[in-house]
This record gives sequence, C-alpha cells and structure tokens, in this order.
Amino acid sequence: MKPTKVLIGSENSVKIESTRQSFSRFFNPLEIHGLSVGSGVSAQPFNQDTFVGAKNRAEHAKRINDEQHLNANFFVGIEGGVLQLHSRWFQFTVIHILDPQHRESVGTSGLYELPGWIVEKLLAGIELGHIIDELTGDFNTKEKQSASGFFTKGAVDRLQNYTQAVTFALIPFLNDSLYFQRK
Repeated sequence: MKPTKVLIGSENSVKIESTRQSFSRFFNPLEIHGLSVGSGVSAQPFNQDTFVGAKNRAEHAKRINDEQHLNANFFVGIEGGVLQLHSRWFQFTVIHILDPQHRESVGTSGLYELPGWIVEKLLAGIELGHIIDELTGDFNTKEKQSASGFFTKGAVDRLQNYTQAVTFALIPFLNDSLYFQRK
C-alpha cells in the first residue's frame, strides 16, 4: 500500500510530530516531511495574519510539491498567533490543510488568555516564544513545552495543543461528502 504523504510548511519538530500524531490516527502508512518555508507574516502574527500565515505555509509546501513532483497528498501550514476578542488577548494556533485539488480546511487550537504585561511586549514586537524563554530561563521553548505548557504547568504542552488542532483541521477531509461534495 502506498503511504499517504504529507508536507508541512515548517521544519519545527513539534509541528512535524503533531502532524504525524494526528494524521496517523486516520492514514496508515504515513510519510511526513517538513519544509523550510516562510509564513509571509510577522514572526508574531496577530488576528487575521495568523490565518494568513498558516495558509501561506500550506500553499508554499504545495508549490514545492508541484515544482519538484513530490506527489504529496496533503500540505499543512501551522501558525501560532495572538487574537483579540472582547477586549482580551488570547494565544491560539491556526492549522491550514490543502490537498492536490486545492480543497482546503482550517482548524484552530483552543484559546487561552495572555496577561496584559505580556500583550504589551507582544505589541512592542517581541515574539511570545522569546518572552516564555525569558520567563523559564530556558532556550527555544517553542520546540518544547511553549507558552501553553508554561501557563498550564505542563498539563497541555505545545505538542498536545497542536495535535488536537491538526485533527480539527482534518475534519472536512475525514467527512468528504459533508464538506466538499454537498451543494
């Protein structure tokens, strides 16, 4: 049996592993590859730019696939950002998935509120990952527990957060007749 091939618009190990864990629940055998692509948005996206960044990553992965004839089945973009709702600021992650027919779906992680002093730093141009590194005294926490792991005292790390979001983004592809074939 030919494996389902997934290209991810990132070489971040957590993004790759969360995609592997999610897709492996539904597709077996599975082949996953991370690609170095830009998001086209700032390092710390806000609001709509988070959705744009995830879509750009998926589209860049598809473009590489088409140019290099890699024959992938899915293209995944993952972008973390900050969203303002009801005068509050929340961290969240957007997952954008494309297939070769350019059918697309979007999923998100859950939202969690950020402290006001952190939002001030974000608005001043400092990336959330750097703030969490400083708070924990660790380096590159976005490849480890990240902000969600820090704020939940380890109960929900970045891998868990992203794996659930990727699974939500897969829903239309798992229910093709409900999403893509209805008129």
